[in-house]
Amino acid sequence: MRSKELVLAALRNEETPRVPWVPFVGCHAASLIGEKADRFLQSEDLIVQGVEAAISAYRPDGLPALFDLQLEAEAMGCRLQWSPNNPPAVVSHPLEDGLSLADLKIPGPADGRFPQVLSAVRRICGGAGRDIAIYGLITGPFTLALHLMGTDIFYQMIDEPEAVHRLMELTTQVNIATARLYLDAGVDIIAVVDPMTSQISPDNFAEFVTPYATRVFDDVHSQGKPGTFFVCGNARNNIEEMCRCHADGLSIDENI
Repeated sequence: MRSKELVLAALRNEETPRVPWVPFVGCHAASLIGEKADRFLQSEDLIVQGVEAAISAYRPDGLPALFDLQLEAEAMGCRLQWSPNNPPAVVSHPLEDGLSLADLKIPGPADGRFPQVLSAVRRICGGAGRDIAIYGLITGPFTLALHLMGTDIFYQMIDEPEAVHRLMELTTQVNIATARLYLDAGVDIIAVVDPMTSQISPDNFAEFVTPYATRVFDDVHSQGKPGTFFVCGNARNNIEEMCRCHADGLSIDENI
């Protein structure tokens, strides 16, 4: 069983001859080619070179094409602070800075860094990554909502829940659109990465995340592809809710 088939079989709950090996290599790939994270994440050629180096070094069965949870936020108007050793940080929030939901648009393939990233993904999927399972990572609906609204979202969940639901509707549409861009570029699996959901209760997850994440995974399935749900941090309390979102697999970290 080839590497790609091994990962896809595991996500179908089939018995496999061994455990698939899928290191979630992010801007660490930059260090493999002697580059800084800020240059790496803004360069089509460097992204391709970094992924090629990771494939050569780690001989994985699957690998993300890119791990940057600020890509969609930047394309929607968030300002980033770049770092040579880490992914960029979101340092401005459009809805906190006076814009309304009506001012925000769903980013397309020509917005932000999407042109470079999608071109890199196409090259990876058609080149060094053709025999392994390439993951397209998207910023989950709640984390993207936090990027757009700022930490006020935690108060709004109590004081103005309908405003948060309207925002989650928008970020869900962004998730679906971004997933389709990655699928059109050739990825095999969509990974919804929503780290900030580890900061909310199971009840809040059930209200503000489950119905929206479920729609994202259902749309990925409608395209004939699997999807996985990745939440960083101590998300132990929300694992049961994550299992209700129609994902084909869960990715958790060492805090669990």
